[in-house]
Amino acid sequence: MTIEELHQFQNLVITQPNCPYCVRAKAILDDRGTDYTTLVLGQHLEKTEMVTFIEQVANTTVRTVPQIILDGKYIGGHDDLVAFLERQVEADALGDFEL
Repeated sequence: MTIEELHQFQNLVITQPNCPYCVRAKAILDDRGTDYTTLVLGQHLEKTEMVTFIEQVANTTVRTVPQIILDGKYIGGHDDLVAFLERQVEADALGDFEL
């Protein structure tokens, strides 16, 4: 898969087999009803392609999975996804509150 093809995905989870954090991240997205594409390292793309892609979109070097993109924005791994969604819930709870 080319880097250009990877840029086409708006919601993407890059995983590898037997990865418990990948399973958990996908379960969170499934529970929220989020549509996403799963790409598996070694089947759909190589690790070097993932590293290069994430370096381009996030200007950071990663070596682990899952790697998550939502709405075309780099989120990070499982823990980053959890933190991102918690911030969304907190922001939603405040509604239109202004200081």
